[in-house]
Amino acid sequence: MQCDRNGGSGPAPDPSIGDRHEAASPEARGSDLLLVLATTLAVLLSIRLTIGAPASEPSVILLLLALQAAVPLAAVYLVVVKRRGVSWREIGLRAAPRGWYSRAVLLAFLTLLLVAMVNLTVQALSGEPLRNPQVEILAPVAGTWHAMIGLLVVAGMVFPFVEEILFRGLLHDWLHRRFGAVAACIGSAAIFAGAHGILVLLPALFVVGVMLAWARQKSGSLWPPIILHGSFNSIMVLLLFAVLAAGAPA
Repeated sequence: MQCDRNGGSGPAPDPSIGDRHEAASPEARGSDLLLVLATTLAVLLSIRLTIGAPASEPSVILLLLALQAAVPLAAVYLVVVKRRGVSWREIGLRAAPRGWYSRAVLLAFLTLLLVAMVNLTVQALSGEPLRNPQVEILAPVAGTWHAMIGLLVVAGMVFPFVEEILFRGLLHDWLHRRFGAVAACIGSAAIFAGAHGILVLLPALFVVGVMLAWARQKSGSLWPPIILHGSFNSIMVLLLFAVLAAGAPA
């Protein structure tokens, strides 16, 4: 499985990904993309500093996580949709070919396997146990059933929707129009991994980003990567609760 160079086999990719610059339809500029990404990173850093405070309550953490998704989505709407006139459909929120929705769920399990292999490799090379700061942040929240539902909604639905609009909608398509499919796949995956700001998880997050970009290119829609991303995150949340329920350290 690799990023398409010339479209490859399978469902025909959406022509708007590569040929939008030839049409008269509006598109996001590089400056728009930088503004949205800068806003996203600023909000992410501010909220992580707040969540890291000892007094952070579970309800506050969930609220901040929701805010972390709401602000970038508002930036996309104001800068790209309202200011440039780019529709949500042009960004990628269009129906995917039949079969891609269930295929996205299956791809989530494949991605989980690949991530596990990558993390085990990183752990073997470093000679130290792999510590995931995301788990350490979410562990205090994962104490009740309503907290689990809240995390599933935020991590399994809200975050994937917003992040796919940012990274596989705006960023990936901007790179695709200028540098081609392979560069768009690798570039968007690298920036996606780096934006999380967790050095030890960079290889695994890069793999996730490549899988999401591949699903975007093959399906011509953002919905398959949104479903893939949401399924992957939901599995991780359920595994976190299972570990905590078993009494093992997170």
